[in-house]
Amino acid sequence: MTRRMTRRRRILASVSLAATVLAAGAVAPPVGSAAEPRTATGSVGSVGAVDAADTLAAGATGMSYFSEELVAELGYRPGTQDGHAMNPDGDCSSPVPLPESFEPACMTHDLGYDLLRVADRAGEPIPAHTRRDLDRQMAEQMRASCDGAAGCRAMAGVAHAAVAANTLRQHNGAPVEEWFPW
Repeated sequence: MTRRMTRRRRILASVSLAATVLAAGAVAPPVGSAAEPRTATGSVGSVGAVDAADTLAAGATGMSYFSEELVAELGYRPGTQDGHAMNPDGDCSSPVPLPESFEPACMTHDLGYDLLRVADRAGEPIPAHTRRDLDRQMAEQMRASCDGAAGCRAMAGVAHAAVAANTLRQHNGAPVEEWFPW
């Protein structure tokens, strides 16, 4: 067997194992950096959490679209990395190790999910596309971090498939903490 075939088989085996473990990870309690749910006070619906999530998912840079009211509802001040707003305490919560280059994408994705939780607490309707767009943006950022490495790009695809499956399972709404069995 050629060296190239052996390498290709290792990559395919790793991707298959990662896909299986990530899919199984959808049944584990979520680990992450979501803001602690709070009882909203005042006119929370005016924070514009869905608009901010849509802006984040569109790949906007900076943080000019975060009002002080929205920051207060998040319970933390978002930071920026590579120009994108992110949850400074976010991470890639995955049952399998992911490339370190994925961390900025995961931190931005965590912020997006936190925004959806704020919207949900505020009673702000969450369009079905918003969570899917956040998942897609995460995958694009992951792929962009790969510098063309096939195994890395495959892991980005697997990670996207896992979050997309969970998004569908949770009906495109706010991410909620669940415990197996649902």
